[in-house]
Amino acid sequence: MATVRSVRCQMVRASGAGSGEETASLVERLWSGHESSSLLSRAARAVGAGSATDWGMPPTVDAPEGMIMLGGGIPDPGTLPRAELSAALGRVLAVPGDGALRYAGALGYDALREAIARRSGEGAGAEQIMLTNGSAGAIDIVCSTFLDPGDVVVVESPTFSGSTRTFRGHGAEVATVPVDGDGLDVEALAALLGRLEEEGRRAKLVYTIPTYHNPTGATLSLERRRRLLHLAAGHGALVIEDDAYGEIAFDDARPPSLVSLAGGVGVVAVRTFSKILATGLRVGWIRAEAPLIGQMATVRHDMGGSPLLHAMLVEYMAEGRLETHVARMRPLYAARASVLAEALRRHASPHLDFVPPRGGFFLWVRLAARLSAPALQRVAIEEGVSFPVGHAFYPERGAAAERHIRLAYSTLPERELGEAARRIGRACRRVAADAATRPVGRRPQTKSRLKGKR
Repeated sequence: MATVRSVRCQMVRASGAGSGEETASLVERLWSGHESSSLLSRAARAVGAGSATDWGMPPTVDAPEGMIMLGGGIPDPGTLPRAELSAALGRVLAVPGDGALRYAGALGYDALREAIARRSGEGAGAEQIMLTNGSAGAIDIVCSTFLDPGDVVVVESPTFSGSTRTFRGHGAEVATVPVDGDGLDVEALAALLGRLEEEGRRAKLVYTIPTYHNPTGATLSLERRRRLLHLAAGHGALVIEDDAYGEIAFDDARPPSLVSLAGGVGVVAVRTFSKILATGLRVGWIRAEAPLIGQMATVRHDMGGSPLLHAMLVEYMAEGRLETHVARMRPLYAARASVLAEALRRHASPHLDFVPPRGGFFLWVRLAARLSAPALQRVAIEEGVSFPVGHAFYPERGAAAERHIRLAYSTLPERELGEAARRIGRACRRVAADAATRPVGRRPQTKSRLKGKR
């Protein structure tokens, strides 16, 4: 490693003379004596390698040609309203002045905040809405506002891994409560909050996906919704209601949102256009009490979102276009969920089990005894179908993570979903046959024909 004096001498010699290539060469030599990892923040070290999501393909594996991907929960690409969005953007740009082409402040474009408040039907005003960079950006702002390193955040297990990474990236301690067919286990939450209180601690935030949960598809019952709100209020914990999928309902039995049940008090609702319209918009919002919105605005440092996109959405939403689009999408996704479920019953029984979802984009599948989710994922990739395994969604990992896979049906036509189920069935039979020949307790040694390190 170069000494400080020699480094300074080299810098002096390089200054004011030499080509760009010489400068680049010197900079490279100087940096060779440093480790960039030493600059990492505690947040970067806490979350480690990887990305916020796991769509099912191990990063070191090359996808074979013809792979069917059941990883990402995104809207159907063939139904995106491209022409209507383009026309809306054209109308915005045709307006004289630069209103949509300059900063709109920390809260976002006023007209879109007003349109969202009206559309919610929950009695909220624009002062209770902050526009964000998707729901992920919304959760990050909530964390910046309320979390200090070491604070406790309660999350469901399993849950969306991207949110868990955000909490840990802010230095939070993540505590978990289980999820069953009726959503978050509120009695387990009561026990956890009580235990923390006995230790002289508290949970600042309780994060839940109560409607068409990611990954399980479960919906929190009305009774449990009320119990959750009472518990959180009694312990002084804010509830983060992640409602990304609430509008993707397959019937009319959708329960009231937590924020509406609570009258807007003690709940920070996070919502997004990503699932009901297009993920590439990266436009979401927070609905909370006006004083909380004001507090969140003070810690926002990204100069807000895109007023141009916000104005485009206002134009697009006029005359009920968004309602028409969402109404058209609901039966499409319901049919795909039904097709995938029926095909899995036909091709993969008795190797797996599941509860058909009532909304959202995901089918959460429990594998039969002695079938390992990682082993099934490896063999399924060989069969030409990929999906994420339980490890992506359980913050504490554990045995349950080994027994579950998540299948996203939103992007694929029904024919491909049926073929995906056939391939999963073949993979299940291969893994089950291998398991039958192994002594109990021995890990599977599944060979892979694919490139890449496992």
